[in-house]
Order: sequence, then structure tokens, then C-alpha cells
Amino acid sequence: MKQRSKASLWKDFVIFIAGGSLYAISVNVFTAPAAIAPGGATGIATLLNHLFSLPIGGMILVLNLPLFLLSVKILGIRFLPKTIAATVISSLLIDIFSFIIPPYTGNRLLAALYGGVFAGIGLSLIFLRGGTTGGTDLAAKLLKRVLPTFSLGQLILILDSIIIVLSAVVYRDVDS
Repeated sequence: MKQRSKASLWKDFVIFIAGGSLYAISVNVFTAPAAIAPGGATGIATLLNHLFSLPIGGMILVLNLPLFLLSVKILGIRFLPKTIAATVISSLLIDIFSFIIPPYTGNRLLAALYGGVFAGIGLSLIFLRGGTTGGTDLAAKLLKRVLPTFSLGQLILILDSIIIVLSAVVYRDVDS
């Protein structure tokens, strides 16, 4: 049993690094340089980076800390270890890759497309191993407790929509 458990943990770690790397490429190479803020904590962190030059990965961690603490208190710790691991790994990779990989400066529509593809594949890998990158996923689970008539999908859509509208204000550009 221990051997299988160790192998599973290593597999989680390797997949989280692969998924986090693809997600970091999405953020650093495509979406942030094109002034496109995705939803979730990454979107808020991207806006804070634009306004105050704060590191995106570091801000993702700061924004997720209260969500982690509330989640432990309200939802329990069972599902959180993989989410914390995936969030920390992807956040670190976002900040590391910002120094290594140059941004794409071409067509903004292509930046959005490539950013979406890289984020989708990266996050899918993380989700397949039972993790998330926190943000609106955790916030929606917490809100579901006080707003049970809404589905998780609806709550995530509402939260992400607020962040995306906020990005138009911050970037002063509806296309963002």
C-alpha cells in the first residue's frame, strides 16, 4: 500500500509540474502581456500586476491563503492538500517562467487563443489528478454553503464574470 501511495504522490507531483508549466506559459507568454485577464485568482493577480507590478504567482498565493483557511474551517481538510500543492507549484512556475520565457507580442486574438489552449490543457492535467488552482473554484464551494440554490458552475461563472468586467475597467479596454 505504501509503495502505491508513494508512486501516486510522485505521479501527482509530476503532473502538477507539467500542468503548472503549461498554465504558466499561458499566463506569462500569452494572456498577461496581451492585457487579457482570465477569471479567478489568476485574473485578479494579473490585474494587480498591471496596476502595481506585483508578481502574478505570488499574488495568486496571497489571494488563495484566506480561501485555504476558510476551506479548512468550513469544508474540512480532505480535498485541500492537492489543491494547495497544485496552487503553490503553478504559482511558483508562473513567477519563475516570467524571467525565462519571453512574452508573445503578436496578434492579440492569437494570444487569447493560445493562452486559452495552454491554460485549458494545463488545468486539465491538474484537475485529472484531483487538484485545482484554488481561486474561484474554492470561493464557489464556499459560497455554495450560503447560496445553495446556485450550482457550482453558476457561482464560478458569476465570480469570473465580475473579474472579467473589472479587467475592462482596469485595462480601460473592453477588448481585454
